[in-house]
Amino acid sequence: MKTQVSIFASLLFIFSGLASHAAEELSPGHSVTIEAGDLQAVFADNSEFPGHRPWYNGIAFLRHRADSTTLFMPPYAGLNFEHIYDGQKWWEPAEVLFEPRSSPIEIEPLSPTTALLRQPPSNLHKLESWTRFTVTAPHYLDMEFTCTPRAETFDRGYIGLFWASYINTEVGKEYYFIGRKTGEEKNRWIAYISPEHNEKSTVRYIDDTRNPTFSDQYPRRLFNDYSEYRYSYPFYYGRRGKMVYILMFDQAGPIRFSHSPSSGGPVNPGTFPAWDFQYLIYDYKAGQNYGFKARLVYKLYVSGEDIIQEYEKWSGLKVKLE
Repeated sequence: MKTQVSIFASLLFIFSGLASHAAEELSPGHSVTIEAGDLQAVFADNSEFPGHRPWYNGIAFLRHRADSTTLFMPPYAGLNFEHIYDGQKWWEPAEVLFEPRSSPIEIEPLSPTTALLRQPPSNLHKLESWTRFTVTAPHYLDMEFTCTPRAETFDRGYIGLFWASYINTEVGKEYYFIGRKTGEEKNRWIAYISPEHNEKSTVRYIDDTRNPTFSDQYPRRLFNDYSEYRYSYPFYYGRRGKMVYILMFDQAGPIRFSHSPSSGGPVNPGTFPAWDFQYLIYDYKAGQNYGFKARLVYKLYVSGEDIIQEYEKWSGLKVKLE
């Protein structure tokens, strides 16, 4: 087990086929590389470096020992803090739509297995946040997100936050969750793929009865166009060949799943999916802390039952398929 701070030329070679560069030429102070168990992860701020575009904070690269490619599509990222929204403000220019990406943000190592992504109060909404990433053997990556609104800038009384994960696959674009269609009574595994970008893209919790409001001119986005399916437990998974990616949350309701078959572009063969999620805070108060915990599992696929066991072991809850 070892930690390397902004020294990941060898990983870039493995992940994206780039030639090796000296560490000083890559991104001094802008990335943290952690290896633990079967996983190698590079965490990034909003800076650009070889093989990675600017604005894509989060997990720049994630590789399992049994897989020769990175889970997340280069030059983008996974668990990328993408949007802060309130349903009212228009987002021109792009710096407003992608506020977490365009606002200052810092990455630093806290321990041999933990990195901290810290964002001072953001440019528009003045939301301060901390994201703690911890990599644990054999194949776990834990995320703990905490935020504090520093001013009453959210015009409709709620805070909407959105994370994007660009998946490095052109087949098997669907992800799977346990839930049911509106009107159904029994839980089952659902393989979900949204029809197109921004259409039926958000999957809500089965008991989620409150929706954020939006101004009349607000366009259709990944976070405000709803699927007829609902999830019953706060986790989902997707397949990449022999590998499986599982994302689990410590709470339902405030967490919503989102999906795009084309990561922002029109649906066509050769585009890659986005397996995203949201976090909603209603009736917020300035100066108060809010947050959630999540666990990412990346390993060889075994079975649906194995995925349920991973969730039960982490959450302490029991899953019932009816």
